[in-house]
Amino acid sequence: MYSDIHGCETMQLPAVRRNGVNAVPNSRTELNQKNRIIEALGSVSQIPRVQEEPLFRYYKYLTEHLCFPFIAHYPKPMNSEEEVEFCCVVLMLLDPANHLSDGFDGIFCKTRKGTYEIALPLFDLYLPEDSFGFQLIDDYWFWFWNSR
Repeated sequence: MYSDIHGCETMQLPAVRRNGVNAVPNSRTELNQKNRIIEALGSVSQIPRVQEEPLFRYYKYLTEHLCFPFIAHYPKPMNSEEEVEFCCVVLMLLDPANHLSDGFDGIFCKTRKGTYEIALPLFDLYLPEDSFGFQLIDDYWFWFWNSR
């Protein structure tokens, strides 16, 4: 279902749960996540704090690596009925140079639900774990939550 909408192959990626605990990796999975974030931000060895310049670098990285449009949920569904009700389509990321983007809300994206289009913080979206963009968005979430 999800791969048909955004046209990308579905990839099974290891799930990294949103725990909001800290940015210090305490497992191999978190160390891999930290390395992916460093790569996304073009850093040498440390994860930079959330500020205007790293936020713009992350925007560029996600724009180059995500396949639009894709399915997400806002807010997070807690049951199958809410999965349908909270489903939206992410059309594009909004360029931080031209749209509101800060250390509080991060990168915004343009979404559509039915006939309505609305800008939402990327941080607040939930993707199905088997979707193509899950790992990219989850890594962004981890960086944004732990590096503010």
